[in-house]
Amino acid sequence: MMRIASFAILVILTLVGTIRAAPLPVLQEAKATITGAVLAEGLVEVGAQVEEDQPLVYVRTGLTGRTDVAARSRWKGVVRDVLVRPGQRVELGDVLVRIEPR
Repeated sequence: MMRIASFAILVILTLVGTIRAAPLPVLQEAKATITGAVLAEGLVEVGAQVEEDQPLVYVRTGLTGRTDVAARSRWKGVVRDVLVRPGQRVELGDVLVRIEPR
């Protein structure tokens, strides 16, 4: 009986060692190219399909008050995280959106 239990444990450990989790998707980060306050209009949503060069986040700049694109997608894919909200101030280089490329 002890040999059967030992064998069963060995088989289980072998199976567990060979089972691998699916690799996590590599998310690409879209960063702010200008400083300003995030606008609700045009703010991309989680789950949205995006194309390369598509605007993701618009801001109103503090100095001139004009509206401009703060981040564009460099990839075709799906938006997985939006890390900003309307009214939030963003600085140059801040990560605004994470995209899973397709």
